[in-house]
Amino acid sequence: MDVKIRLSSKRLNSGRCQVHFHVRTKTGDGKWYGYTLAEPQDTVSEVVSRIRNRFSRAEDKISLHQKVLYHMNEHYRETDDLMIFKAP
Repeated sequence: MDVKIRLSSKRLNSGRCQVHFHVRTKTGDGKWYGYTLAEPQDTVSEVVSRIRNRFSRAEDKISLHQKVLYHMNEHYRETDDLMIFKAP
């Protein structure tokens, strides 16, 4: 899936960065926005790659919506830690 991604971020007290992103598909079938956390050593290209991978998996019929928004197990972690929402 060919997508256009726009990023903004802010550094958290923990040292991690909260990344806010907007994604527009070039086929025009959707606009999305979301959030992810990046570690201090993560590069911008790694974060963009994670977002692109999530959208390319969606093209293979995997839902973009979260399976779990909150999980009681503190060790639970999605592999890409992305929260994605459909833009109005």
